[in-house]
Amino acid sequence: MNMGEEQLHIWDPEMPIGYNLAEDSILIFCIDISGSMSVTTEIPNETGYNYGTSACYTTRMEAVKTGLLESLYNLYRHCPKRRVALITFSDKIKIYGDGTLEPKVLEDSELLDPDYLTVQGKCQPMPCKLEETLCALESRIERLTENGATALGPAALVAIAMASQKPGSKVIICTDGRANTDLGNLEDITEESAYKSSKLYYSNLADLALEHSVVVSVLTLEGTDCRLADLGQLADRTGGKVNIVHPLHLANEFQSILEEEITATNVKVKVYLPNTMYFLYKDHTEPLLEQTIGVTTSDTVMTLEFGIQSSKVQEVLRYSQLPIQVQLTFSLMDGRKGHRIISQRRPVTNDSSAALESISVSVLQIHSAQLSAQLVMEGHVEEATKVALALKDLIDEVLKQQADNGNSQIVYGEWENAMSPIYEDLSMYMQKTDEEKNTRNNVIKSLTDEMASMMFHLKKARQKVLNKLKHTE
Repeated sequence: MNMGEEQLHIWDPEMPIGYNLAEDSILIFCIDISGSMSVTTEIPNETGYNYGTSACYTTRMEAVKTGLLESLYNLYRHCPKRRVALITFSDKIKIYGDGTLEPKVLEDSELLDPDYLTVQGKCQPMPCKLEETLCALESRIERLTENGATALGPAALVAIAMASQKPGSKVIICTDGRANTDLGNLEDITEESAYKSSKLYYSNLADLALEHSVVVSVLTLEGTDCRLADLGQLADRTGGKVNIVHPLHLANEFQSILEEEITATNVKVKVYLPNTMYFLYKDHTEPLLEQTIGVTTSDTVMTLEFGIQSSKVQEVLRYSQLPIQVQLTFSLMDGRKGHRIISQRRPVTNDSSAALESISVSVLQIHSAQLSAQLVMEGHVEEATKVALALKDLIDEVLKQQADNGNSQIVYGEWENAMSPIYEDLSMYMQKTDEEKNTRNNVIKSLTDEMASMMFHLKKARQKVLNKLKHTE
């Protein structure tokens, strides 16, 4: 199919009629059942009934079990053909799968060998459809008890390896504490070498998930410290969600993750620039960017910033237009493969007013949020604040140049409020750490879970911003 400067090629490998990748993929709940899950949470009295002076409490474990069961019942009603599996972790890992077979238990020295854990995950049988396994899973969940340490690192590897059997699968990790066993330890990170080892471990896990189009989401419980700045990278790089949740609201959070529909898997992008240009904030100065996205949803937005090589500015100004091309390869949910090529020639000008008139404020806002949060999570706090404020000034200039209306100003105010952690909280943080050894890793280690969660949310600023702005035009 040829669409002027856009080409879309779709081909159909031999797939069964009516094939649906969403139904063929796996949903894995990877649940923390360590001893700290026995901590209690007060249940608010929302009925208005007077229970006297006695408050009601529930443990984190009971709250998680309730959230899991509610999610399963909802899936059973609306998506009975989904394949659901359960993995739990404490000082050992139990792979329940779809609940119909005896769980596979991994413990002791088995939890120290990444290759062994990967094989164990990949060799697990495909779960049967939920319409056949609901009762078995329900029974397994109801009998869960809390005990032991937090072997989160090994459990995450097993869950991702199991999910990698089918592209488009999802892993939901729910925990209330730091990984504190040898592999992927996030508790004993005082030594720089130990911290680097754990960071590399979770980076490799994200690579494995990306390679197989597995989406990982990470949920932690309010009032806990889980080193979300590091653990959250699993979700950030694979398109999943990162959130801190009240134990009694887990069912809603599980549901929001399940409702996010995947539109494509195995997504890879290449962006070509003229040889006179380069991509900013990348680890190279080449005019070609290649990136694995993994999965996309209807809400996915990717922004890039590029510049002109300083020695080539006069050469560029001799042209009226410059070519840019984007190439996408992907797999659709019905099994078809696709290759999309978008080629454009963008005008060149040294007239600042003309440039300001052509800038999309919504795209600039998304880029500002994504880029500044990315820099924070890489440990470049000072640079993140400078970039965010510079882009804010540019957005102000664009709004002045473009005859803007009141509604857009309201949206702008909401965006500015969302960006306030970059403008304010980080400034205070920088003052506090000026006298300390301000290495990138020390900065990342100093981020609280709440700050890390805010940064991950900003990095996912995307289509919702565009949609909101469209309604004001």
